[in-house]
This record gives sequence, C-alpha cells and structure tokens, in this order.
Amino acid sequence: MLSQQARGLDKHFTDAEVQSIVSTAHGLGLKVAAHAHGPRGIESASRAGIDTIEHGTFADDAALKAMKANNVAFVPTLMAFTGIEERVGKGIYTPQVDAKVRQVLTQRGQALGKAIAMGIAVGFGTDSGVFEHGRNGEEFALMVRYGGMTPRAALTSATLTAASLMGLQDEVGTLAVGKSADIIAVDGDPLADPKALTQVRFVMARGGVIPM
Repeated sequence: MLSQQARGLDKHFTDAEVQSIVSTAHGLGLKVAAHAHGPRGIESASRAGIDTIEHGTFADDAALKAMKANNVAFVPTLMAFTGIEERVGKGIYTPQVDAKVRQVLTQRGQALGKAIAMGIAVGFGTDSGVFEHGRNGEEFALMVRYGGMTPRAALTSATLTAASLMGLQDEVGTLAVGKSADIIAVDGDPLADPKALTQVRFVMARGGVIPM
C-alpha cells in the first residue's frame, strides 16, 4: 500500500507462487503471514493455506469465505490506518501513495466487522513502523470502535488468540500453571474502557519485574 506502485490492490503473486511459499514454509514447521489488502490476493493466499492475513482492508465476501473455509485468521492492524491518516496530505507520501492512503481510509474496520460476523479468528497486530513505537496499545480501542469487537474480545485477540496463532499457546497467552508469567497492570478497567490498556503501570516478563 505504501509502495510507489499505483497498483496496490492488485494480486501480486500467482496462485502457484503463493502455494510454493506456503508449502515450503509449512514443510519447515513455519507459520506464514500474508501482507494483503486486495480481495483477490487475500482469496488466493487463503486457498493456498496461509495462516494469517495482515491488513485485509478490502476483503470482500469471496475473500472472507475463503478465509473461513481454510481456517485463516485475520490480523486487522488498525493502528496502521491511524499512522497513515496522520501523515496523508502533508508531503510525506508521494501523490500515488497519498491516493492509495485516502482510498484505504474509507474502508477502515469494515472487513473486520464482517470477519467477526462470519466467525473468523481475529489476532492482534499493529504493523508498528508506520506510526511511532510505543503506541501499540491504541489498537484495542480501534478494534472496538471500528470493528465492533467487545473489549474482552479485543483483549483475547492479543493474548490467547495471538499465542495460538504463533503456536505458543502452551507457553503464553493465559495465566496458568507452567506457563510464562507475562503480566501487565493498567490504570482502569480494560473490559469497560479498552483505552486503559495504553496506561500500563506494571510489567512482568517471564516472572521478572521490568522497571518502568
């Protein structure tokens, strides 16, 4: 989407190329994520057995049905929209990129809402890099606002679901005996207000307290 090509929504890989990528990676025991905005790219990657679709901005019914049928998870990265929205029209992007950004912003969260309605698993991701690091927690409120997720569902997407998508559900993702003690404490109740997750006051990683 931020490349200098004007064909950002086109399918950039052939079905055979995507299938080769997926089968080779899976053969090595690796997960495969697809950076995909356009519907036909999403559909092709899903049919090839990709594990997750990142962004999925313009996913239509056919693309979402392919995701559902092939058990592909959706990582909407809504903070990426915030990052590009803050920069569009300010001479930061070239004209062709600016045009694509404006088109993308008209679709913010729409595919996520449809994916949730279809029962597609939703994982937490931010595409950090197109906005300042440290703002990742803002993603929770955006998932609620634009995707219609409940605060609890948004929180689960970043814990149990994210761990499962990475194949780490036996190590992290929930507080349980034998799992890594990864804990945060925040000001407020994140189940009432997801913005509370941007106010982190305590961090424990693998049982060790991280100085704030």
